[in-house]
Amino acid sequence: MVFGRFRRHTERPGGLEELRDQVQRARAAADRAAAAARAAEDEAETERGGDGASAPPEAPTGRRSARYRVVIAAAAVACLGAGALAVQTTLDHQSARRSVAADARVLAFTEEAVARLLSTDTDNAEAYVEQVLADSTGDWRSEFEQRKTATIETMRQAGNRTAGRTLEAGIEGRENDTTTVLVSATAQTCPATTDPAVAPQPQVQQYQIRVGVTMVDDQPKLSSVGFVQ
Repeated sequence: MVFGRFRRHTERPGGLEELRDQVQRARAAADRAAAAARAAEDEAETERGGDGASAPPEAPTGRRSARYRVVIAAAAVACLGAGALAVQTTLDHQSARRSVAADARVLAFTEEAVARLLSTDTDNAEAYVEQVLADSTGDWRSEFEQRKTATIETMRQAGNRTAGRTLEAGIEGRENDTTTVLVSATAQTCPATTDPAVAPQPQVQQYQIRVGVTMVDDQPKLSSVGFVQ
């Protein structure tokens, strides 16, 4: 598992498909060149097999010509094969970059979404609930929506403010369209007070959270949230 942020890369639209087409064309050309090499070799073998005392004077020249065609065809196969390998290597590299960019996007969203989840404000309870729902999908969204009224009442009664902060996030695994991320975060709570002259000491709580991030219409959403003991 790798913690931290990834640098985001962007790819030129259509570039990957163009490279795939180049690979296919190069491989087809290599196949044709290989077939030509085999045909030239067969022709050379036939000429060598028919060579004898009654062979015409120009026969050696014909053999040299056939061998020359074999060499040229073999060189063409080698060049085309090398070109196809280079293009395939480029494709693999771009695929890896796209994977890194996707991971970076998931991690960036997770860090922000968990920080928002841990940040509460008694004066903006409804906005907090709506933001959490906007970041969510699936079972987690359904569960939170069912208890949103109780959440708002609890926040109002508590009368305090909590600031969430993500320390680290790392990808634990993937299954289908969902990425599991482990998050280390803190929540600093300022207790409510009725005496303006008293400055209560903030309380800091640290959490280890496991979340599932699922892509919905190409947008990352929290699909599960659980605290790790």
